[in-house]
Amino acid sequence: MATVLHNQSLLDFAIQHTGSALNAFAIAMANGISISDEISAGSDLIIPDSVVIDVDIRNYYTSKAIQPATAITIIIDGEPEPQLQGIGYWIIGDDNIVS
Repeated sequence: MATVLHNQSLLDFAIQHTGSALNAFAIAMANGISISDEISAGSDLIIPDSVVIDVDIRNYYTSKAIQPATAITIIIDGEPEPQLQGIGYWIIGDDNIVS
């Protein structure tokens, strides 16, 4: 089990703790989440024993104190980036029902 850092995506978490982004799939399944879910800083995620650890990459990240956190919110004029809406952004059958 390991703790999620601020602005980490599941891919960041997998790379930092296992050395491979491919392990994000196994971590997501073990924790009952989707690979695209936003994960909360401070939450603990299970890293299953079945994942293959790339020791070289994990040790490199550890030795250089690299903590990837790519889920950064874009700030425009002091405000978070607006969520785009409207017919050009709707998904048929999800946001927009066609009958």
